Amino acid sequence: MLEVRCDLSIGLLLFVETWHDGDSVSLRRLRADGFQVVDRPRPRTWTATLATNHGGVAAVAVPGIRLCKLDIGIKPESFELLCVRVSSGASSCTVMDIYRTGPISQLFFSELSYGLDRVTTYVDPVCLVGDVNIRIDRVADPSSRQYAEIPSAHGLTCHVIEAAFSMS
Repeated sequence: MLEVRCDLSIGLLLFVETWHDGDSVSLRRLRADGFQVVDRPRPRTWTATLATNHGGVAAVAVPGIRLCKLDIGIKPESFELLCVRVSSGASSCTVMDIYRTGPISQLFFSELSYGLDRVTTYVDPVCLVGDVNIRIDRVADPSSRQYAEIPSAHGLTCHVIEAAFSMS
């Protein structure tokens, strides 16, 4: 990951399905190396287990880029959410990093819409990133259409036209 970041001169990395806990060694190492890390690990349903904790979201920035975790007043049940204000010099933006799994539900669409209602009132531009596990390339699919309508209704434009880059 860090080699790709360096090779491509990437200053901000946003992660989903991080499989980390609150005391993750990999995130502590990033912090020790001078990176700023803001995260939201997926809570364990049973704390006595050491089994892999799927899920979790995180933002990692190089020195010079500031991250500030935002509480937008919602705790969605249908997806994982990390909101951060990203600042560099005089520029800033608000980023919603989301990860949705499981069956697609109306709850997801309403919680996402409500979250966007909250962040689009901020002065900063808004970026919605993550993995919603909806095939947006299937324009005839009702879930795909409904998902596409929500960012559009909040003045956002989708820049994704094909499956995203994967580091697997």
